[in-house]
Amino acid sequence: RRLPNGKGAALRSVPEHHPLEDGAVGGTPLRNTRLLLRMRNAWRITRWDPGAGTPTYLLASAFTVTPSLCAQATRVDCVIDSSNSIRGTTNFRHFAHAAESLLACWSFFRRYPAARPRLVLKDLRSIDGVIWAESLVRLMGCEVLGGIRAWQYYLPMATLNAAGCAVRGALRQRSGNGYKGREMKWLMSESDASELQQRLHRNHTAGGVLRVGIANRRGSRNLSNVDAVAAALSSALRSVQASSRGGGDGLQHFMRVDVNVVADLGGWTFLEQATWVSAQMLVVMPHGAGSVNYLFARPCTAILEVYPFGYYLPGEYLNLARAVGALGYTAYPGDTPYNDTDRHSSPAARYQARSVSLAPDPARVAEWAVEAVAASAQCRRHQSQGA
Repeated sequence: RRLPNGKGAALRSVPEHHPLEDGAVGGTPLRNTRLLLRMRNAWRITRWDPGAGTPTYLLASAFTVTPSLCAQATRVDCVIDSSNSIRGTTNFRHFAHAAESLLACWSFFRRYPAARPRLVLKDLRSIDGVIWAESLVRLMGCEVLGGIRAWQYYLPMATLNAAGCAVRGALRQRSGNGYKGREMKWLMSESDASELQQRLHRNHTAGGVLRVGIANRRGSRNLSNVDAVAAALSSALRSVQASSRGGGDGLQHFMRVDVNVVADLGGWTFLEQATWVSAQMLVVMPHGAGSVNYLFARPCTAILEVYPFGYYLPGEYLNLARAVGALGYTAYPGDTPYNDTDRHSSPAARYQARSVSLAPDPARVAEWAVEAVAASAQCRRHQSQGA
């Protein structure tokens, strides 16, 4: 719903309360409208830095490992079941949730490069027909043992080893859920992501073009003002580029700025999604399943994830961006995102919070873009110096 851009003391005087308590998603009370106006003018964009104590990567101790009974393992199995993946077989068939488990197994496989990798899907876990997940498994180059064929995995280890000399690993538990203090850990190292990116054989040279991508969504959490955001980004970056004199803004290296908008990545193939993300230097995306494609972002790519009021989980996909060496930023309509999310912890409140359209302030997004280009350039300089 588009609302006028109101400002003033009257909006600041609105009492602090949850908009969803009065049905702000679909209701019409005046105080809802006034609060939403105040929220829309309070968009905050910040660099997401969870702190030095927040782990980015999975540790080896996160896996239980049963060694092969043979002198040398010829196969490495990674077990995914109800104890170490998202609850519910339907939820697991959501490609982004399946990716949590698949990428953890990919990291585990890479620790045994001489052994043939195999996914073992137990407890009715399946990715059959989940095209993005099936494509990721093909890229990983592993066999899948699932469904009724997984019955053999309930046999004693000695019996299994007689048939394959396998080393078996499994996450002890799901690595997180994205909430503060439970950030999702997707991989064991940045090199795990680099290997997957290299397997795509993508040429990432920008050719003097600063590529800025906005990946919108159809339905909930779509950017209702995406055209205004794109125009503001383009204008700001081209203006700075025109006045650039080789300083630290990072724009002096580009001949032109290309801002492109995708209506919804969901209609694209796995390869098209991965290629699009890897080609961008700046990415703007509403929070959603498509954000799992951060996996294919180049190091030092600046990513801005946009969140609805009362639903703030940067520790989910932005921790994946962090794991591949990208720079994560958040856009949120308020000053207390974690408190707001805690207060919307019931399933009904979470559903309502996720079911809105988003309209981030175009001017603030444009300001972010200029700063993000400079931050990306600094990141690349550090990388080239081996810092």
